Amino acid sequence: MITLDDIRGYATVLPDVEEKTHFRLPGFRVRDKLFAHLEKDKTHAIVCVGQAEAKAAAANDPDVYEEVWRSNRGIFVGLRVDLSKVSAGRVRELVEHAWRNKAPKRLVAAYDDGG
Repeated sequence: MITLDDIRGYATVLPDVEEKTHFRLPGFRVRDKLFAHLEKDKTHAIVCVGQAEAKAAAANDPDVYEEVWRSNRGIFVGLRVDLSKVSAGRVRELVEHAWRNKAPKRLVAAYDDGG
């Protein structure tokens, strides 16, 4: 199963990432925008990928993925991932996609250019 240490390793190699708590749970931010965090049970994570990607993942594999919405306002949050049912490579990919979704465009462009 993927652990916090695994997610930390995937997240902290990306530019300008800080680990900060989110409701007393580990979370990862880029320029103070949350892009990934663990849930209380530590067997699930939320990654703030785009809505289209989350919808496709949840439709293709509903036992592993679930779209997350703020129930009180109907605002899309991200994708819940069952860490016991997903590969390390897939989690790494999702963490990077979430980072790209929340990071400033210039930072993403600089990262893509190798800087």
